Amino acid sequence: MTATTTLPPLRASGGTATRRGRKSWSKFGLVALTPFALFLLLFGVYPAIELFRMAASEVRVIQGGFQMEFAGLNNFTRILSDPDTLPVLFVTITFIVGAVALTVILGTLLAVMLDRARFMKTVAKRILIWPTVVAPVVVSVIWLLLLSPTIGAINKVLLAAGLPEQGWLGEPVGAMLSIIAVDVWHWTPLVFLLVYTSLQSIDTEVLEAARVDGATEWQTIKMVVLPMVKPVIITATVIRLIMSVKAFDEMFLLTHGGPGNSTNLISLHIRTIFFDRLELGYGSALGVAIILIFALLGGLYVLAKKAVTGRQATNA
Repeated sequence: MTATTTLPPLRASGGTATRRGRKSWSKFGLVALTPFALFLLLFGVYPAIELFRMAASEVRVIQGGFQMEFAGLNNFTRILSDPDTLPVLFVTITFIVGAVALTVILGTLLAVMLDRARFMKTVAKRILIWPTVVAPVVVSVIWLLLLSPTIGAINKVLLAAGLPEQGWLGEPVGAMLSIIAVDVWHWTPLVFLLVYTSLQSIDTEVLEAARVDGATEWQTIKMVVLPMVKPVIITATVIRLIMSVKAFDEMFLLTHGGPGNSTNLISLHIRTIFFDRLELGYGSALGVAIILIFALLGGLYVLAKKAVTGRQATNA
């Protein structure tokens, strides 16, 4: 008789290897996440805690240090009674609506046009994208050379054409239109890039099916293309909303919030309160208020998206 050798089950061996793999992976994961966790605690959680603590305190700068005295909600109630609050909010909302709407519309339009183009696409992409990679300070210098009432190239062109010069940065309406134009020029390429990348991922068979069914080019764009890239357009809009609230560099360097307070965005207003007036508690309260407003809007956006998704799933 031939002796039979019994081998251990392969499943047990595989299970042991799997458990070892999981154990080693969890250790590696902890080590890999440690720098990120430390970075988040140091530059995210700790500043946020200090911001909320300062917002609830009366802060004084004494001998190079901060002296905090608990003030409860006094700084937040002051926001409602401050005569500068409403004008600053009006200017900020005007800027956000104008800049975001134009950026999203132009970026989407350019993406669709370039996606339908048949030649010079590579050159056009490079030209359209480059403003986004320019530093904000350089953007400010470029537009100051264009819009300056004394040395501005645009006024010189108008004067050479026999047209009156314009106070682009010296009049309230002109200054607001100018900073909106600068922001749109700077960040439209970002929306263009997001939407164009999404357009490139659309299955060509879907477009061919629409053409076979007799859809015109405009009908294909309206009924097929835009609905398919709608999530990306919404994402780009949210990104632009956040960026518009944080807009600071170009506006500070071009107008300093003037003339008067016609371009005094909330970011410039908080900077003035912090560094010029040294009202650190009140400035922190304004920052916390902006964070809470965005958290509320973000929560409403998530709830609305879930509701729409659930309704679509029910209808399907």
